[in-house]
Parts: sequence; structure tokens; C-alpha cells
Amino acid sequence: MPVHAPLLYQNIDEAYIARCLALAELGACTVSPNPMVGAIVLDAAGRKVGEGYHQRAGEAHAEVIALEQAGDKAKGGTLYVNLEPCNHYGRTPPCTQKIIESGIQRVVCGTLDPNPLVAGAGRDMLQNARISVRYGFLEAECRRLNEFFFHAIVHKTPFVTLKLGLSLDGKIANRHGESQWLTGAFSRQYVHHLRQHYDAILTTSETVIADDPQLTVRDIPNIKKQPIKIILDRQFRLNPDKYQIFKGEAPTWVVTSKTSHNTANAQKARAQGIKIIELDEAGTGLNLKSLMPQLGELEINSLFVEAGGRLASSLLAENLVNKFYLFYAPKILKDQMAKAAFGPSFQLDLPDAPQLEIIQTRQLDQDWVVEAQPYKKVKHYPGLINTATGL
Repeated sequence: MPVHAPLLYQNIDEAYIARCLALAELGACTVSPNPMVGAIVLDAAGRKVGEGYHQRAGEAHAEVIALEQAGDKAKGGTLYVNLEPCNHYGRTPPCTQKIIESGIQRVVCGTLDPNPLVAGAGRDMLQNARISVRYGFLEAECRRLNEFFFHAIVHKTPFVTLKLGLSLDGKIANRHGESQWLTGAFSRQYVHHLRQHYDAILTTSETVIADDPQLTVRDIPNIKKQPIKIILDRQFRLNPDKYQIFKGEAPTWVVTSKTSHNTANAQKARAQGIKIIELDEAGTGLNLKSLMPQLGELEINSLFVEAGGRLASSLLAENLVNKFYLFYAPKILKDQMAKAAFGPSFQLDLPDAPQLEIIQTRQLDQDWVVEAQPYKKVKHYPGLINTATGL
């Protein structure tokens, strides 16, 4: 997601890291499962002689592009990069060796890399080569830009975003399940913009049967990619010949029960090359917690959920949602039988209700979108003074 760094900076290092962030964003949608990275090279006199960004997974890293552009002018200069340079062989050789060979004398990075294969080792290798390394500049912005990557590396599961379109009284569809179109054209266009930032979109067979969605990115300029489409279909009710979601350039995966599903539909799907993930059941549904590590192993770093209240409630109950996009339409359905955004399973006392922290709100024509995340409780330790109250 775009990160807007401040326009005023405490020092010149922050200003250059802000430029690195802007460069890094140019790789949005195409670098996953790698992080977005931008880099700038200054010569010994402080003049910019190279810059670049990581454009696609498997291709050259930002540091390499910037250093090759700088050539011999990099000697004695400074390298700026929003993320600690890697020091291991992956799809490409380590960046640290290229930096050492270039003659760079100083490296400034926004934040260290949480990847256990890096995690300070890149910094240490550069310092052992007598290169000055400083880090911790615009660190919050650097982490926010690569929140998908950071989460996936640390937890080995995808970063899960739940998107819902709601009326002002919290309904996502009328009593007959009709929801097209609750929100307006601008909101729908913004959803397409969001989709392409994710590795995969998750929905349910109920949603597919009710709406026959394509779940593709369309109706926006400069489409960069089509995410994988993943369907939760415990009984494998969906015939792949019948629904739009199985068509198009992006693959469709089906998550179904190990023990109870329609074998004819499953066999037809396998014959068409559709990937099938079989899960154990948990109660009356699939075990979603066991699904997430499997998706992580398949390099799904980010998951955009578009479904109904039942799945939304299950994900919330299992604490599997990392971010919310709630699109509110200026409509009141005024019907107790209309479909609620979250199901009736949350019969909690008010203090126990799930609490969100609002990141930002914006108006899209007549609709409002609320971007939020689960509220993170601050731990209070004995002996610490609350600076707000003095207690």
C-alpha cells in the first residue's frame, strides 16, 4: 500500500530514505514474495550518481541497479536504501558483496530486514568490510510499506486483509442476499486497485454461487497483475465449468475438506489443472488456522478476503485478520433480516468486543472507506509513569 512519508525531515538522511520509499513503491504488485526496495547512490562529493528500484522477483535488486548506474563514481560515496541489503543467495546473488566491491564507504538504510537469512547479518558484513552503516531512518514508514513481507517473514503466514461493503446500519446485503451494488462506482474501482496489491483473493463457494464473481482486477488503468483466486468450498459444490471465477489468466485454487466433498467436481478440477488444498474440518467449517501456514509455504504473502459475514466472523474469531477495509454506503437498509457484516456468534459483553484502531478514512464520492487494524493493547509495567496523566 502507498506510504506517504512526511514532507519535512529531521536531516538529509531521512530525505534520501523518503526518496528510496518513493522509488520502492514503483515495484508494488510485481516484486512479491520479495519486499519493495529503492536505492540511491551519492558520490564522494554528495552528488546523486545512481538510483533504482527492485522491479520484479528474480530480477536485480535495487542496490545493484543503483550501483551499476553509478559505476566508478560510487567509490567513496554513500548508498541509501529503505531496507537492509541482503547477504545471502536467493533468486539473485547477495547485494552486500556488490556494495563492498563498489567502494562505497557509507550505507544508510531505513530499517533492518526481519528475514532470518539477513536480520542484521547484512549490516555486520558491511561493517566488517569497514563500511559505515546507519539504520533507523523513517523506520515506521519503511515497515508500513513492506507490511506484507514483514508479516509473512516473521509469522510464515499471509497478511490477511478483510474487505466489506456495508450500509450505515452495518448490513452487507438484503434479506435475500442481494448486495450488488451496495456501494458506488468509485468504491468498486478502489477495490480493483487494492486487489492487484495482493498475492491472492479469498472467497467462499457461497459467494460464488450467489454472485458468480470474476474476482479479477479490471476497470482501472495500468493493471500490473492478476492475483490468484482461492475459494473455500468445503463440500466442493462448484463445478469449474459453470462459474466465471475459474476463467481468466490468473489461476484458481480450491480449498476443500479432506473427508467430505464432491469427488466428481474435484476430479474435473484436477483435470483442468486447478490446484486443490485439502483441510481438516473444524466444527461445521474448514480449519482456517491450518490453511494460513500452507498458503505461506506457497509464497502467498498477502491475502485479500472478499466474502460474506460468515467467513468474516470466522476470521475475526480466530484472530486471523491483520487489516480491514470497510466501505460504508450512505444507505440504511432498515431490516433486521438483512445480512449483517458479522454473524451472530459474537455474543460478547461490550468490554470483550473486538476493538479496531482506525488507520485512516477517506471519502469516495458518496461512500466512506475506513482502513483499520486490530487494536494493539499497550502493556503497562509496574513503576512506569503515564506521561499523559502523571500516574
